[in-house]
Amino acid sequence: MLFQKSGIPLYLQLYEQLKGKIVSGEWRTETPVPPESLLVRQLGVSRETVRRAILRLVSEGYLYRRQGRGTFVCRQRPEDGLEQLISFTAEIVARGYRPGTKVLAMDNRLPTPQVAEVLDTRDPVIYFKRLRTAGNIPVAIEESYLRPDVFGELDRAKLEGSFYQYLVYDKGLKPGRIIQEINSAAADSLVAELLELRPGQPILQFTRLIHDLSGVPFFWMVFACRGDVYTIKTRLEP
Repeated sequence: MLFQKSGIPLYLQLYEQLKGKIVSGEWRTETPVPPESLLVRQLGVSRETVRRAILRLVSEGYLYRRQGRGTFVCRQRPEDGLEQLISFTAEIVARGYRPGTKVLAMDNRLPTPQVAEVLDTRDPVIYFKRLRTAGNIPVAIEESYLRPDVFGELDRAKLEGSFYQYLVYDKGLKPGRIIQEINSAAADSLVAELLELRPGQPILQFTRLIHDLSGVPFFWMVFACRGDVYTIKTRLEP
């Protein structure tokens, strides 16, 4: 039951109620949640109230969305706080946008000297390239390299959603040490075309190297993003 005069916004009351269903197990892992239209009718609240509550649960990792299929209950979330720091999908949802992904390429290839040094391997690696969007606005281009001896096989269909969720929930690979470097760059003609910029326009570019818990580097990503749309915010607490 929601209370109109409690002083607590309705969407926060609904968020707590739905979160309780997830934590208690009433809404089971990997099951779809009721559609927003049904919750609106059952609870007698606005669609905006339901949408804000659902978005918050998605951004915190309790729920996740599958394009064209609905919203589902996540597996037990890791309590390390990494998702909000390194998941593009979680950050974009938290900002109130609808995240999107277009897979531009995926293959197995021999690593370049730079990739071989970063991932500490000369064996073939998995490569994939994705265009990330926020509300249909092109925001970032990702080029990623994976060590298959650590990660295993890669399901191309999973690349259309959150790679963090795929990595942690499906593959069970909890990140260990993460090294990230951020700098500014100028968009070349290809990046400019994909991100709908002018060639030479400033962009943010960073690399992220993720190790497994035993210290093996297995995932390296080069991320180029539009600074006018995407920003990076890091909060550190003792």
